[in-house]
Amino acid sequence: MAGGRGHAADALARSPQRESNALASKTLRDLGMLEGRPEQPQEPVWPSVSVFAAHGPRRDVFDPTTSTSLASIRSAQWAHIDASLTRMQEAQRRWAKLTGDERVAIVMEITENIRHNTESLANLLTLEIGKVPSESVGELVEIFEVAQSIEARAAECGGDQTHVTRQYNSKDSTRRELGWYGEERSLPLGIVGKVTAFNFPYAPFGWGALPALATGNGVVWKPHPDAVLSAMAMTRVVDTVLEKRGFSGLVCCIDIVDKNLVERMWTDPRVGMWEATGGEKMGVALLQAVAPSMTRTLLELGGNNAVVVHSDADVTQAVESCLFGTTGTAGQRCTSTRVVYCHEAVYDDFERRMVEGYNTRVRIGDPLTPGVNVGPVFHAGRVAAFEAGVARCLRQGSELLCGGSVLGGNFVEPTLLRAPGFNHIATESELFSPVAHLVRYKEGEIDRVVADINRTGYGLSGGIFTADAALFDDIVTRVRVGILNLNYGSSGAEAGENFGGEGRTGGGRQMGPAMFASYTRFVNSMRAPAGSPVVHAQGVTQS
Repeated sequence: MAGGRGHAADALARSPQRESNALASKTLRDLGMLEGRPEQPQEPVWPSVSVFAAHGPRRDVFDPTTSTSLASIRSAQWAHIDASLTRMQEAQRRWAKLTGDERVAIVMEITENIRHNTESLANLLTLEIGKVPSESVGELVEIFEVAQSIEARAAECGGDQTHVTRQYNSKDSTRRELGWYGEERSLPLGIVGKVTAFNFPYAPFGWGALPALATGNGVVWKPHPDAVLSAMAMTRVVDTVLEKRGFSGLVCCIDIVDKNLVERMWTDPRVGMWEATGGEKMGVALLQAVAPSMTRTLLELGGNNAVVVHSDADVTQAVESCLFGTTGTAGQRCTSTRVVYCHEAVYDDFERRMVEGYNTRVRIGDPLTPGVNVGPVFHAGRVAAFEAGVARCLRQGSELLCGGSVLGGNFVEPTLLRAPGFNHIATESELFSPVAHLVRYKEGEIDRVVADINRTGYGLSGGIFTADAALFDDIVTRVRVGILNLNYGSSGAEAGENFGGEGRTGGGRQMGPAMFASYTRFVNSMRAPAGSPVVHAQGVTQS
């Protein structure tokens, strides 16, 4: 194997053996989700219908670091799903009657309770997902930042269901003289459905759930089946506040493994919208399921994200950003950097420093071990996909620079490859693993770089390293992505601001200017006094 095999193996050797089940049990107990004597192996106890893992089939939830069971849970059946949606409807009708200010105040209380439980929630996420602790805490920080945006824009949340958000005069002079006027209401959708992926359970939930709550909705959360403990713990923390306020069940987390039940929930008419973060295959399935009813959707799916390092780039800055972009979260971020296009003037220096960084700065192992910055990939299926993906890239002409090996268990080596040039088949699709390609380009080929990025059909995020602001301003108008950074890479985003992308990424935008509009329906009314003569719009008459 090329690169730092010895370093990676040493890192794994330093990872202490730990009792994952005991750690998970302590964390769940700290959150009030286990009952009984600590020495007894137990299932989590879900004390409210709002946290739903009722009495369906039993299954285990595993720690990807040790491949051992964290807990045994029971999945929901349709009777449980139906009951939780019915209960949520009742709570939502009362919730929508609060003023916008009252709802925002409770959302801020929820945020403070999440903050109070940061350590336990982050520990559980590290155990269940394999993220290093700073990244687990980072997901919660995103929720806090979204809450700050909501608090700052509370006036946009509307009031109770009778609240008029805008009044306007008729454009017709006769109508105006007769006292006609128009008004607009912003009303909640009712129940908003939220689907989250395994790699980021907390943050995307916060992006959607907090503004949905602020605008008067209930939220039904369908997490990834292998990231359900963290989701249910978060729901417990949220529901603790709602229960005190008389709205228990307004947020509900439902664990479903039966695909038929998932589709049945997707098509339930009580859910007015589905917001989904995850893979492209899931997004297509959701769209197909809700197409007959035209249920509103907001999708944030995959991203084959690219970074451009131009001839005048600060190479140190670019390497620092790209190292995290390609290896952070073991390459399992939707914004992870997959391809770096590097100008020939700085290519050799950039490649040398990237390989050096992979070999000396990437520390693989148990994420709870101090100093480790790359944990496991999520499960054995991701290991197999990594191994097959690297082999396929090499067959297709990629050249291995470093990494490329499976290290045992769910650990793999972050892998850096050199592409032979533009239009390389191996850079066309997203390999959701710590695998990245470098592509050399010549002076005058920036148009080819733009075309090569756009050909994939994905459009989530990217970055350009250059001192030429005019070049950035030109490229940002031509690369079809939702996020494009200057002198920063593709990985991560400002919470509370527009997040989403184009094409196969789904086209949706979370947060940003439409943070509240996404979860509301607008009703426009023209109000005429009782007994007023009828005046048709645009001067139309009947004769």
